[in-house]
Amino acid sequence: MILDNISRALKEQNWLAAGIEFVIVIFGVVIGFQINAWNEGRLERQLEGEYFYRLEVELSAVIEDLNNAQAAMDAYFNWITLFLEGVEESDPEKAQAGSWGLNAITSVELVSLEPAALREMISAGNLTIVQNRELRSDLASIPQLQSRSQAKLEQMAMDLSTAAQEISQHFDARLEDVADFTEGAFDEYTLQFDFDEVSGNEVFLNRLNYAALQNRFQAAHFARHRARIEAIQGRLRNEIARQGRQ
Repeated sequence: MILDNISRALKEQNWLAAGIEFVIVIFGVVIGFQINAWNEGRLERQLEGEYFYRLEVELSAVIEDLNNAQAAMDAYFNWITLFLEGVEESDPEKAQAGSWGLNAITSVELVSLEPAALREMISAGNLTIVQNRELRSDLASIPQLQSRSQAKLEQMAMDLSTAAQEISQHFDARLEDVADFTEGAFDEYTLQFDFDEVSGNEVFLNRLNYAALQNRFQAAHFARHRARIEAIQGRLRNEIARQGRQ
């Protein structure tokens, strides 16, 4: 209809009418674009809020996993420290009390730092909808952080494999204690060893010390990454609060 009016005005050389109709057309197009942009922006903000909720929950789970991994490392270290103190003090009972560390000290815990919601965002190309540039940069850094962490822990597991083989040759397990692990029957006597033999075996004790050192490196690794993830979660929570999404 409007195009017909413009055509008629041009034929009649009614420049004022043609100009008015043309302005109306342009104005309508601009308004249409603005409405579309507003709708797209509204949908993006809604999607951003949904991602933020999931990310906050999943980052909390990552932090909990890191806490649990570090707690496990500390427990393993405490056991092996008790064992080594028993050896140093020529106290077989004390060494036996820490004997579970013989099995655990070479353990490596693997923790994923990348929330499922973040993988989904990146896969769908939706990371760009995060308006806060610093938060967007933080979230984008997590996959690389995960990759480096995974490589570090896998290398540590390889480095400890020789120590694990050496240490395992010096103890026997009472398999009846662990046959049904749901009963939790294993205790400090589940692992049996010859105290006189191990207390005088320098190669064995050096392996234990090496494994204990790697254990501390691993605990520090989890502590550093927890601090980083907590900082990212803190920025996320601040942005949620700023947007009034709480």
